[in-house]
Amino acid sequence: MALLEVRDVTVRYKKRIGIAHASLEAQRGEIVGFIGADGAGKSSLMHAIAGVIPFEGEVSFGGVMYHLPKEAEIIKKDIGLMPQGLGLVLYDTLSVGEHLDFFADIRALKKDEKFYAYRQRLLEMAGLAEFTDRLAGNLSGGMRQKLSLICTLLHRPKLLLLDEPTTGVDPLSRLELWEILDNIRKEEGTIALVSTAYMQEAQKMDKVLLFEEGSIIASGKAEELVDAIKEYVYEPTECQECFTIHGKTYSLKPLPAKHKEATLEDIFFVSALQHNKIPPKIEITERKVAIDLPEIVMEARGLTKRFGDFVADDHIDMVLRRGEILGLLGANGAGKTTFIKMLLGLYPIDEGELYLLGKPIKNGQDRQDLKAKIGYVSQRFALYNDLTVRENLIYFANMHQIPPLEALERIERYAHELGFEKYMDDFPTSLPLGVNQRFSVAAALLHKPVVLFLDEPTSGVDAIARAQFWELLKQLKKKWGISILITTHYMSEAEFCDRVVVLKRGKKIVDDTVNNLYKKHPEAKSFEDIFLYYYKVNR
Repeated sequence: MALLEVRDVTVRYKKRIGIAHASLEAQRGEIVGFIGADGAGKSSLMHAIAGVIPFEGEVSFGGVMYHLPKEAEIIKKDIGLMPQGLGLVLYDTLSVGEHLDFFADIRALKKDEKFYAYRQRLLEMAGLAEFTDRLAGNLSGGMRQKLSLICTLLHRPKLLLLDEPTTGVDPLSRLELWEILDNIRKEEGTIALVSTAYMQEAQKMDKVLLFEEGSIIASGKAEELVDAIKEYVYEPTECQECFTIHGKTYSLKPLPAKHKEATLEDIFFVSALQHNKIPPKIEITERKVAIDLPEIVMEARGLTKRFGDFVADDHIDMVLRRGEILGLLGANGAGKTTFIKMLLGLYPIDEGELYLLGKPIKNGQDRQDLKAKIGYVSQRFALYNDLTVRENLIYFANMHQIPPLEALERIERYAHELGFEKYMDDFPTSLPLGVNQRFSVAAALLHKPVVLFLDEPTSGVDAIARAQFWELLKQLKKKWGISILITTHYMSEAEFCDRVVVLKRGKKIVDDTVNNLYKKHPEAKSFEDIFLYYYKVNR
């Protein structure tokens, strides 16, 4: 008999079904992965198993069976739930040490010698032992997630539920989080249910469940799931019932064409086709490329930003060329967002020189003159939740003083070309992240900028939405001649950039093309290997 048994669980939200008829089993020490698109039902199932929401069906853990949150109270001491969101369970004004004391008090843990020994062990595993006095508000994203995890582990749960714990976290911190999880499952025999958007993580799990529109449609080891779909993945080919993106064609049936190596991420595309859901094609209208643009559209010389004694960006030199996609990479807290905010004038520059579109930037008026030529999508999408998609876009068009008729024409065209026209009268909070992402980009493009700054626009977005987003960026570069500076934690996305810059603790440690970096590191199996190499040699 499995330690955890989930049988026919259904979660309803009034008229909407979150997850339907879900079943799974897990043994002591197993890690079970949940993968699937935004809104596919992963969080609903996690919250049902955690006993925090009502559900139909039944869950049995450690011999205790429950159908309602009240019935699950008896085993809450053995459950640890870490909800989705960067540091969501933390308080900015509490230090690392105060958080551990706070969570110990909530759980009524006895603070004896054994407790403090385990507490210190968790701090050391998380690399936070020397930061116990640092406020949570001053931690990087990766450190916040590690603190959230050890707070969840403090009472030694036997069932751990982690809802996208690594979304928005850099590769190095992700590795550290997984080391903690692997150690705990081996030492404590903890069952871990983990949802993730990173397919490399899913490869590490004992079992993977694939979610699609409120149902579990496949389960097994990662390699078994890939084997099941590999005959539907091809080199690009013309086909009526196919979907081609990123150099791969996905088919409903085997074709007389050359196969490409399949990956776990390909499952999403094959599944979409099999469920008759071909993603909308991204196809933007060609626009005349401005010929008066300088070859270098952004140049930073020794750009520096300080917050008291802390140097967030330390004398950074960087250029963005006309019609180039430049990837800005680095761990959480490396200085990426701070750098972009200096470019936008949201932070004053403490030292160095900045040139945008060939003009020196010395004050706010200099930037004001260039505002019509720059677009920006922030890390959390600057949308108004009490306005519909259409109303948001009209508002942004008014901000840029676009004539009403011209604005409406652009809005309708962008909605069609970027594949969100059926959501125009919906509110942002009711939409999948991928849709919010595309209409946020549409808002940034309404005034026809020539430079686009994007701060982690794909964080938390499912595989299909990310692929479509990069198709959009490639078309903006090719058809509009737009120069793009983008930050991302998905190292696979770095391969779509013309060039990458890597920051570490505010300093630039890499500035090169992706092809050159692969030539320098022929042993690398992925760009993540290259990224981790430079981070480790620059300790």
